[in-house]
Amino acid sequence: MVLIFKETENGIVIRACKRCCSALGIFFHIKSMFETSSPFVYQLSQYGSLGVPMFFVISGYVITLSAESNLKNNKSPFAFLKARFLRIYPAFWASVIVVLLTPYVIESISALKSGEYIIPENIFTKFNHIEWSNFLLLTKVFWATSHDLQAEFNSVNSVYWTLAIEFQFYLVVSLALYFRKYYRHIIFIISIAAILTMFIPNKINFGLFIHYWPSFSVGILLAYLYRNGVQSVSLLKNKAVLIVTSLFATVLLISSVNFLGPRAILFAVCFGLFLWTISDIEKTLNKIKNSENLLFFWLLEPWLVLGTMSYSVYLLHGKIYHLPEMFVRQLIDPENILYGVLIVIGTLLLCYPFYFFVERRFLSKNYKIIQQKVLTKVSSGRS
Repeated sequence: MVLIFKETENGIVIRACKRCCSALGIFFHIKSMFETSSPFVYQLSQYGSLGVPMFFVISGYVITLSAESNLKNNKSPFAFLKARFLRIYPAFWASVIVVLLTPYVIESISALKSGEYIIPENIFTKFNHIEWSNFLLLTKVFWATSHDLQAEFNSVNSVYWTLAIEFQFYLVVSLALYFRKYYRHIIFIISIAAILTMFIPNKINFGLFIHYWPSFSVGILLAYLYRNGVQSVSLLKNKAVLIVTSLFATVLLISSVNFLGPRAILFAVCFGLFLWTISDIEKTLNKIKNSENLLFFWLLEPWLVLGTMSYSVYLLHGKIYHLPEMFVRQLIDPENILYGVLIVIGTLLLCYPFYFFVERRFLSKNYKIIQQKVLTKVSSGRS
């Protein structure tokens, strides 16, 4: 059985998609470093914002299967919400501290060379205590006056706005779980209402989840296709037909980039179709990972590690990349493509301690077990 359609958020393909979201975000925020050294990479980086609809589709898939598991095991909806709260908020709060301290660390390092310490702008004074409360609770989006929700978080870290929408998804799903046997009906009604809001003029609050639910619902559909046995592997049994369909889905995904609407729903649909058609690749990746070929194993393993720490990377990359940049610019000419590559690598290395000491502490026991299954230790045969 392919792990992308397993009731877990940690299959190899899902991890690869998480890694793609993180990579898109990193390159999008440092794209200027490739503008002259690699115009091709720079052009690709322009599409970094596509990581958001990808993230919501994956989230819809994962949360749906998690909610169905909650129903199957007759667990409390509160337990579901608590697990999601611990997944989002502690690491988010810790990242805020890191982000706020980063300018001071940068100036301290600069002072070692220049001999002069310049006090950074005091971000703490950007908000009053009520605004900080809304910021830390991720409710600041409800004061947005346009669909540009990241503007509400720009002064600290623009990526936080997606967490605000994400947790609204969790809250809605947990409330629907209280109705148990009517859960699917409620989710279906919300999905239809969300699609209608895309075409019917409305004055619904800009920061409300309903505007982004269509992408989320693509992941929901993907999850239920699996649960009902509607898989590309079972429907397209002919290998040639499966390959052609997968290629068609890939071309459609790439083409959709040029026809994005304000909520990127077309891209989300194409991305969902793409995931559905390539699900069988999981078997191949598992064979590679479990093979005795050290080269193939280690080519795959780093990407899985990045998928594991994708949340930490997402939270921090937009601000802490300035730290490795300080050292790289002393060694490499900005016109050299290695300049941007080394900054990306340095950023990822800085994110790992945050994952290890902070994010990992709040993972559920089940989540840790799944991680161990995906990130297996090197066997004695490989050591």
